[in-house]
Amino acid sequence: MKYIFFLFLTMLFAAGEASAQTAAADPVRATDHDTVGLALHDLIVSEKDKKISLRWKADSLPSAENFYAVERSNNGIDFNLVGVIKTTNGGWIEFLDESPPKGKIFYRVKFSTSQASYYSEMIATSSSVDISCKFYPNPVDKVLIVRSEAGVDVQISDQSGKPLITDKFPGGIKVIDVSALEPGIYVITLFQKETGRQLTEKLVKK
Repeated sequence: MKYIFFLFLTMLFAAGEASAQTAAADPVRATDHDTVGLALHDLIVSEKDKKISLRWKADSLPSAENFYAVERSNNGIDFNLVGVIKTTNGGWIEFLDESPPKGKIFYRVKFSTSQASYYSEMIATSSSVDISCKFYPNPVDKVLIVRSEAGVDVQISDQSGKPLITDKFPGGIKVIDVSALEPGIYVITLFQKETGRQLTEKLVKK
């Protein structure tokens, strides 16, 4: 059983590049195939406590072990894997996206058999999750602290726009040494690629 699950994951990640380039090929919709359509239909997406819940129905499952891959996109074209569910039971199946980005999101579910993979309809929703980022203190002396709930690129520039300090980290807290900066006024930019959010403010160096 563990070998089957491992084999499925290996095949899934090997096909990751093809999955991301969805515009290059038209996947078979689950509703276009009678047998698989019974295993994946009525996809519903809703927000629960700043998380995104996906539910779909499986009236009949074709094998003893069945795998569903949940994929997410911010443009409806390029999809990334966010989770895998293995189930032996029919009925309603639920997946919870614990860390959805803010704004409009597209989801789809892929059901795989030994012969082929089938996609659900693509469904869009909007998340009100606020993935905040901030920095302090300001004015700053020697050490600047940046806090972000998502990966962020940090850039400190002079007033002409010339970058003086650049850094990036995957999220959490980052301590940046700014002791080499001369006293004066600078521009700090924090950019979250995941959310597309950008924060640009003046930074005063003591």
